[in-house]
Amino acid sequence: MYAVLHVPRLALQAVLSMALDEVGVGGLRGVRSEAAPEPYLDRVEGAVVVVDAEAKKPVVLEMTEMAAKEGVVVGLSIPQALARCEGLVVKHRSDQAERMVEELLFAMAYSLSPRVEMDGAGRVLVDLRGAKIEEAIARCGEIVGELAAMGLTVGIGVAESWVVAGLAARAVEGRVLCVGPCFALRASQGSRGARSVEVGAFLAGLALGAVEMSGALRDVLEKWGIRSLAVFAGLKRSAVGARLGVEGLALWDRVTGREERVVAVAELPAEFVESWDFEYDVDSVEPLLFLLRRFLDTLGARMRAGHKVAAFARVELRLAYGEPVVVEQKLPEPTSDAGALFGLLAARLEEVEAESPVAAMELRLEVADFRERQLGLFESSLKNPYRFTQTLSRVAGIVGEDRVGRPVVIEDERPDGFRMEALPASVPPVGELDVGRMFGMPLRRYRPGRKAAVEFQGRMPIWIQCEGVSGFVKAVRGPWLHSGHWWEEKGSWNRVEWDVELNKGGVYRICKDELGWRVEGEY
Repeated sequence: MYAVLHVPRLALQAVLSMALDEVGVGGLRGVRSEAAPEPYLDRVEGAVVVVDAEAKKPVVLEMTEMAAKEGVVVGLSIPQALARCEGLVVKHRSDQAERMVEELLFAMAYSLSPRVEMDGAGRVLVDLRGAKIEEAIARCGEIVGELAAMGLTVGIGVAESWVVAGLAARAVEGRVLCVGPCFALRASQGSRGARSVEVGAFLAGLALGAVEMSGALRDVLEKWGIRSLAVFAGLKRSAVGARLGVEGLALWDRVTGREERVVAVAELPAEFVESWDFEYDVDSVEPLLFLLRRFLDTLGARMRAGHKVAAFARVELRLAYGEPVVVEQKLPEPTSDAGALFGLLAARLEEVEAESPVAAMELRLEVADFRERQLGLFESSLKNPYRFTQTLSRVAGIVGEDRVGRPVVIEDERPDGFRMEALPASVPPVGELDVGRMFGMPLRRYRPGRKAAVEFQGRMPIWIQCEGVSGFVKAVRGPWLHSGHWWEEKGSWNRVEWDVELNKGGVYRICKDELGWRVEGEY
């Protein structure tokens, strides 16, 4: 059993998929809807053609239905096409866009079976041997829906013959067609847009020209009065071999499913990278966000097909002149959800200030194997870690990345010394408090410390005064000298501390550092 995924009018769909959000450009409007039953190409409002700009004489390669109704046909030059259709939108063929569509199609096909190979432009062949046919057909329906949500129309054919499966894929757009026994109909009843047809009924509507054969063989069959594949498949194999030789016998085996095509086990690319060179330099963030979403849709499909999750993302913006701008994001939890990844990276891109327009963009994901992790009994995780990280990214864009996170005490004996570190994805349970290390009276710190005036007699403080505290010193302990990081140009500190008891009552800590004298707290 084979399945073929076919993207009709690949060049046209690839270009339109990279311009889905265009509004008011020559009347081109694409309506993206997961619930819409008709293929996306039928929902494009506007006359659009695709030409090869690198050709010596660019001609029309593919067109939308509206352009065809206006008389535009393949092979017309651009002036001829514009003369036939007023308001025609001319798009240049994009090898980059076609490559992205084919990578996405290959990843979707890989979710059916690892035996996958590219069988032409916009066409993927899948060997379903060993797979559960019911589940495979249901998955085909899901693939049609997922690609439709991305603005791509795909036809999927399932049959015992890889040739018939390819013919079925070309015969439908935005649907799944199962050609074969009645069990395919039962399997496809729960699939989106799937239907079944008998082999004879399907081949009866196909002319001999639907499959590749030599001109001599076609002439012989037409002289015999055989003009459809159904009639040819109804002939006896021995008679075909005796009268038409090896070529006729091979054609009969392909059409009837007797010929088995070996499809090797494929591997998804090890690197999860997408890049794009802009035709014109970009100086706004909207095209970057749109392209980022397309990248993530493709890479997300590849990750799900290979049971991978992204743990780290890196976006590089190559500028027209100047050093590239790099945005890196460590994910709170590994995921293959394109929406969650887009929310995090979009928030970071909106904060970027580039010195010049963007000429190219690259997205690279570091992936790992997907593993389920069960939290402990007293562990808890964030309700939505991606939304939380997105909020932190926006806050970091305002106050600075070094001021966002959770504080961690620095082990350098400096009072209130801390550093900021990233927040964990899960909150571990609170451990037991080590009370054995605590001794002496607890100090209730003033935050911030209160600026004070201190008078000395000799080397001992005798009087202090600050907001809320004043009086003569009754008893004193100290001084205690502390310093750290004196070997560094920045970050060095030096302070002296005293513990004093006032005649009015109360025990306080006073200190002097680079900011002057302060009352730091009360015991």
